[in-house]
Amino acid sequence: MNMRIVNTLVKKDFKNCILNKNLLISLLIPVFFCVLYRYLLNGVADLSGTYVLQMCAIFAIGIVPTTILPLMIAEEKEKYTLRSLMLANVSGSEFLCAKLEVCVSLTFLDAMLVFFIAGGKMDYIVIYAVMILIASLGLSFLGAVAGLLSKDQTAAGTIGMPLMLITMLPPLFSGMSEMLSKAAIVVPTTSFQTVFLSAAEGERLAGKGNIIAVAVCVAWMIVGYAVFHIFYKRKGIDV
Repeated sequence: MNMRIVNTLVKKDFKNCILNKNLLISLLIPVFFCVLYRYLLNGVADLSGTYVLQMCAIFAIGIVPTTILPLMIAEEKEKYTLRSLMLANVSGSEFLCAKLEVCVSLTFLDAMLVFFIAGGKMDYIVIYAVMILIASLGLSFLGAVAGLLSKDQTAAGTIGMPLMLITMLPPLFSGMSEMLSKAAIVVPTTSFQTVFLSAAEGERLAGKGNIIAVAVCVAWMIVGYAVFHIFYKRKGIDV
């Protein structure tokens, strides 16, 4: 893998994100809700800072990999720049690496803005940041597959919306029933929530629940990578 090519693609993708209004709006959604719940509705809804923080962080983890990443890949296909990259000897691994780097970076930036706006405690900022990276990477391959299956940005939005809901809603509503709680375990956003709340409440990080949470994210990475390459070859994206 040529890292010079990857870095060039990363710069191009960041520039495209800044110029794409739809992507910018999606990025601002977690920040908007954080400001809304933290300040504007502070006297109306009795929500703790920790709850607002973990909820809006889940928004960031759920939105960026499942909606923004598919849009980025679909835009490449729609504008035929992907074919140009292939003709320029850009390998599939370099293309994917650049997209994942941009996706995880945007998720991390979004989540860190949420952390400081919500008034997160510096005591657990490290575990917060680590779990943001792990959970978002776990979902990024899913978003990459969605991008490959999309003919254009409209199709990517259609596919990405249910994926976003599937990843966001389980941890937020897992407390409503035992069945939802068990089902939510298999989603990386729940993994983030489990470990983060464990750190925030001063519990032992090496507990069984946290180990399972991290294992779920790793499983998503492994399976997601394999599924991506299956569709990658079928769609003829690689050079």
